Amino acid sequence: MKRLSALRYVSIVFVTLASFNANASDAPPPAAEQLRKIDDFIRENHFNEAVGLTKVLAEAGNAEGEFRLALFYWHGVGVGQNYLEALHWSTMAALSGHEKAMAARKLMLPAVDAPNWPKTLDWARQRLQKTAEAGNNLDLVALSRSYSSDFGFENIIEQYYWGSLSVAVGQDILHKQRNLLSKKIAVTDAAKVQDRVAAWLEKFRKEQAQ
Repeated sequence: MKRLSALRYVSIVFVTLASFNANASDAPPPAAEQLRKIDDFIRENHFNEAVGLTKVLAEAGNAEGEFRLALFYWHGVGVGQNYLEALHWSTMAALSGHEKAMAARKLMLPAVDAPNWPKTLDWARQRLQKTAEAGNNLDLVALSRSYSSDFGFENIIEQYYWGSLSVAVGQDILHKQRNLLSKKIAVTDAAKVQDRVAAWLEKFRKEQAQ
């Protein structure tokens, strides 16, 4: 019952325009305009249209769109209720640092069979992999986060690897964390990671030069 009550609170936040102002203002102008349209659709009870536009944003990697799509799936509004899909999209948004999505994800987990929890992370990583490998800084950060204890299946070496790539291409968000992680892993493991990073950077730079 507590879980449902908490998620009802999240849903209230979902339809309250004020709760979206900070995220919308951070989005590129086209995304901000789409978020305003989604708000209008919700106010007018045009949920099918709201879901359709939200899916466009989510598929484009917009964290607010991913969060809203998770809530649509959770409540079954404008789309068939699907707790696993809700967990998928809340995980994607949470990996991008969306705080409300992180809180919602924790509340959604008990509604999904535990064997699907790591599968959801794998699903998110597959979506992030291509753009991360192309040097997308924020997706490199998200992949590093996916291996942290915050998401329940910690892998320090992989967290360190993706964090190191992020720092190598100029993203400073994980610089301090990467240095802390380097002290938690064996010297031989750290050396192997740095070899992987060097190989990735060489390939990345060649591709950028073409």
